[in-house]
Amino acid sequence: MRSRYEVVALLLAFAMVQPIAVYAVDADPAMEKLEQDMKTAVLNGSITIAQVKQLQASAATLKATRAEHQPGAPVDLLTPYHAVSSMKAVMATVAPKDRQMLKEDLDAVLATKQTSAQAAATVPTPGQKLGKDIFKAVMFGTPTDAQVTQLQDSLNSLEKLKEDRGGPLQALRALRGAKSQIEEVMNAGSFRPEDRQAVLDDLNNLGPQGGGRRG
Repeated sequence: MRSRYEVVALLLAFAMVQPIAVYAVDADPAMEKLEQDMKTAVLNGSITIAQVKQLQASAATLKATRAEHQPGAPVDLLTPYHAVSSMKAVMATVAPKDRQMLKEDLDAVLATKQTSAQAAATVPTPGQKLGKDIFKAVMFGTPTDAQVTQLQDSLNSLEKLKEDRGGPLQALRALRGAKSQIEEVMNAGSFRPEDRQAVLDDLNNLGPQGGGRRG
């Protein structure tokens, strides 16, 4: 059991890293709950200040990456995926009594980000919905870096088709190739079944067949 002085020292140390937390939270209720529960975990002796700093730095990276993305800009899945993976790795080392609480908080943060993005936009096009569903699948899944990179490259290939001045046959081949690559990764990678099916359904709605068969 921690002494009174140890608890005070931990709280003071936690307060010193709050500027990072404020940047990451930005009035996000889910992030605020994660932040509060990290304080609880510190008091319970379940997590160290070093671990808290890692979590907050990764949370800030996740928020900054989402905020910087603009329509038409290159898709970046690896940066937020690495941030989320780092948070999951740290949480796996937290004492059992608080580990599940923090994992549920992270899931809520990711779900809130996804819901907010959908609510802020108009009715998404099939391509936009595909991008959102792939993002969700990656964040909640455990694919390899190579698989995330392939999904990222495929989404960027689809984005380039909007500006491609080549012939229709060339565009059709590129579309089918990108869809097939996405389908292959979704079927081979470690994703939640509902996320996998959502992406496969999106592929079927994306245009000419040539990938995206229903699973």
